[in-house]
Amino acid sequence: MRRHRGFTLIELLVAIAIIAILAAILFPVFAQAREAARKASCLSNLKQLGLALAAYSQDYDETMPPSQLPSFGANVSWPTMLFPYVKNEGVFVCPSGETGLVMRNLGGGVTQTYCGVTNTAANPNRFNQHGDGSTQPLGLVNRLSYGRNLIPNIVGAWSTPGFYNGNKSGFVQTGTTLSVPDAMVEDPAGTIHVVDSWTTLCDQGNSIRGIQEERRTDHFNANTASKVAYRHQEGFVALYGDQHSKWIRWGSTRARDWSIQQD
Repeated sequence: MRRHRGFTLIELLVAIAIIAILAAILFPVFAQAREAARKASCLSNLKQLGLALAAYSQDYDETMPPSQLPSFGANVSWPTMLFPYVKNEGVFVCPSGETGLVMRNLGGGVTQTYCGVTNTAANPNRFNQHGDGSTQPLGLVNRLSYGRNLIPNIVGAWSTPGFYNGNKSGFVQTGTTLSVPDAMVEDPAGTIHVVDSWTTLCDQGNSIRGIQEERRTDHFNANTASKVAYRHQEGFVALYGDQHSKWIRWGSTRARDWSIQQD
């Protein structure tokens, strides 16, 4: 009669070891591929926001939207202003955005818990804390992952020694509700406009919507209320003033990358 020979214990252990080694090699590759796809989706979001910003500027006498409209008891944030040009709330959300508080290392031993997606549903009763920072029910964007470069033209907003000379700003003037005409943007191709952002509270849309101090950028390790986020392979996606977007390694920018003036 024909005898059927099974696997020995040694053979089974060798097979299991080979599978474990292959899994250890392939799983990080799959994770990197998935994150690369999310980064591409994030780049697409910012390109669409860039088109919306350009369309808004054309409709409003070649002027960029402010952080929010000047408040008269109610606030309307820039994502809600852009929504008619986008008509898709998903464009305002990074696919890698953290939906809860996560501890992040900012370098130099400094850490902070940050959230990468603000959400109206996190605290629907909080006044003026709509997902994008608009007063409820005026807000049209319930979830937000991106912040604009809204560093104002004031000395206290800039931290690089010797950089501020009385004429440095992001895409606002001396206050975040003061719009910037396109003609004031001297270096659109070299100035970061919209970035991946974090905030310390998941229901605080008026924090994540803007980077309002240089120390909130990636080249300072200050644990501030909002921050440029390194959620894409140790870097972040940025939209520039001329509407091109790219990935930037976290910590590599300088003050000149955040001012609309020629530096």
